[in-house]
Amino acid sequence: MAATRFLDPTSIPLKRQSGGNIWSKLVPLIQGGIFAGLIAVVGVFFLPVLNTEQTYKDQEAKLQREIGAAEEEQSQLELETQHMKDDSAYVEHIARDQLNMGKPGETIIRFDKYQAVPPAPVNTTHAPGTGDDGS
Repeated sequence: MAATRFLDPTSIPLKRQSGGNIWSKLVPLIQGGIFAGLIAVVGVFFLPVLNTEQTYKDQEAKLQREIGAAEEEQSQLELETQHMKDDSAYVEHIARDQLNMGKPGETIIRFDKYQAVPPAPVNTTHAPGTGDDGS
């Protein structure tokens, strides 16, 4: 009978009946610390990649704005080219205003561009001995 008790799996204690030892509490803490450390290391390695990705997105947005501005300028130039091809009054207007041209026999008078003159500073101090302050 002794042999049957030796091979009986129910006779083997699976858990310690006492309150446990320190290792049963430290192992999950150490595993959690190792996991947090690995996450931190992975984050440190991927942080430059994320910064580079953000830089690329900013550059892409800037280039998209530049493309939009260039397309707007292109459409304006195409419109102006179409006017120059079709509208003789527009060509005459450009020739007179921007190229300073005139028709034969016309006298062209040019005026300087208006420049605002800054107002003269007001003198609020009185010189001594002028009699303005009662001396």
